[in-house]
Amino acid sequence: MSKVSHDKLKIAVDLDGVLAESMIVWCERANKEFGTRFKMEDLDSWSLWKRFPISKDDFYRILDESWDDWQKIPPTEPEIAEKVARIEKFGDLDIVTGRSKRTVEAARSWVDNQKVRYHRFVRVLGWRDKILLDYDVYIDDAPDLMPLISRSPTARGVLYERPWNRSVEDMPKVLKARSWLQVPALLKRIQTRKS
Repeated sequence: MSKVSHDKLKIAVDLDGVLAESMIVWCERANKEFGTRFKMEDLDSWSLWKRFPISKDDFYRILDESWDDWQKIPPTEPEIAEKVARIEKFGDLDIVTGRSKRTVEAARSWVDNQKVRYHRFVRVLGWRDKILLDYDVYIDDAPDLMPLISRSPTARGVLYERPWNRSVEDMPKVLKARSWLQVPALLKRIQTRKS
């Protein structure tokens, strides 16, 4: 019989695309500025600038500007605070984001307005820096972060499914969630394996 660990996990939860549906506002702003017709489903790659006539700088500038209207950014799912609260029993939850320094106040306001409970709000310079932090589990939508997690001796990942990460192949130590309702069961599996 396998022993179940009740050790608390240190959980890093991403903001953009996992809690906040900022790409909806991004699409509206990009369409207005460039005369495009982007929809969320069109964003099947995080490196959008490689396929569409938009530069990487414009992509991130518009994403930052989207946070100027943080009140317009919906959550990724209805009742996001209640769904996130279901994972508190597994450990300490931090919001870990690569948001630019100028958008941190707006991002915090959004999280507080949504009533999502968290231990700490952590800003990193970029998504690659997340793996350098000491978390047991990363709940994230960044496709390129998952191979780093898979190769880490200690980390586990929960890839929150988005149009831009659906082509990510299965890999060791990375589980996939189509919705927040699946996350508690995945964390239970991770916690059990950790023991």
